[in-house]
Amino acid sequence: MKIISLLFIVAIIITPGFAGDAKPGISNSKVDAKRNAVLSFINKLSNGPFTGAISGQNCFHGSEITDNSYQQGYSRLVKKLFEETGKWVGIIGVDYEFSKIFTGDELSHANKVLIDYSKKGGLVTINLTPHNPWIQDESDIINNPGTWNGSGNPFDKGKVANLNDLIDPSKAVNKVWMRKLDRIAAALSELRNAGVIVLFRPMQEMNGNWFWWGMSSHPNDPSPYINVYRHMHDYFTNVKHLNNLLWVYSPNSSEGQTNNSTWNRTVDWAYPGDEYIDIIAGTAYNDNLDIVDYATYIKMGKPLGMAEYGPVTNGKLAVNGSLDTCQFINRIKNDYPRIAYWVSWHEYPKEKWSIIGNKNYKELMNDHSVITRDKFPWK
Repeated sequence: MKIISLLFIVAIIITPGFAGDAKPGISNSKVDAKRNAVLSFINKLSNGPFTGAISGQNCFHGSEITDNSYQQGYSRLVKKLFEETGKWVGIIGVDYEFSKIFTGDELSHANKVLIDYSKKGGLVTINLTPHNPWIQDESDIINNPGTWNGSGNPFDKGKVANLNDLIDPSKAVNKVWMRKLDRIAAALSELRNAGVIVLFRPMQEMNGNWFWWGMSSHPNDPSPYINVYRHMHDYFTNVKHLNNLLWVYSPNSSEGQTNNSTWNRTVDWAYPGDEYIDIIAGTAYNDNLDIVDYATYIKMGKPLGMAEYGPVTNGKLAVNGSLDTCQFINRIKNDYPRIAYWVSWHEYPKEKWSIIGNKNYKELMNDHSVITRDKFPWK
């Protein structure tokens, strides 16, 4: 780790554009106080007697959350849900990448939705599912933004050498990676300057083998992923001064696999360490809404959430939109009371994971144990 720390220091010195981006439109002390209030609330839900769980809805990627996009994620998945139930979800989310590499302007458009929701009392979660920097160098993202299933997408594992190269200034891929981090940090700074606290969830499901940063990149050693995660944390915190972030570690469900598996590992396999993580929020897709790693999560000693939670991919419930959404709160209340929040994913024409895309969402949103935006203490 001494070598990695030295590389980080060198990167700060020689990489241009490393002046802190966050501007004190809102004082650091106010942002710190709000961040602590949000974390304290989540921690109390996760460690005290069960009083409820926060509802959440992801709204696609980047500017797809906005009304002028073809996805119209917020209007379809959040506003319409309110119109039909009288309740706003507690958390709205978006992925800053995945479907393509969004420009700074496009992320700013997405941020307007997030800032408005935060000002009205809601919470915000942001994922970062980055495209492969060994293939997509981001030299012209206006004309070549990439796609979720094209060359260099998050599932494209080609040309990946050593994840440590991402944070080594002597490697060409480091320049691409730092360009990406600077673009993401600039968008996060807009939120910080508006006083928005972010549950920040980068490079998720690292214990699975499907993403380029996943376990197949270093199947015998999780430390390269850990090094990259720690570097991002330190860069955003100490250089970009993003004190509005709550850092979320988000593994895939182990699915009962051990660390000898060729496709999936245990949920604690690549844990970056307590000082780098505020919340643990895994992912689980199965029709019974089982959280098979719940006991392990508790032992890890952090507040708990479910960052992606829903019916199995390509299963009948997802295809038909026939999940009884009341099972979200019933399973959490009865079987997993340490889970402080869950986020339902969005939907596509042939699969639906969203709250409003499934059954009994009116009953769910009006359940006294479901924490909606109006129930937060800072409303």
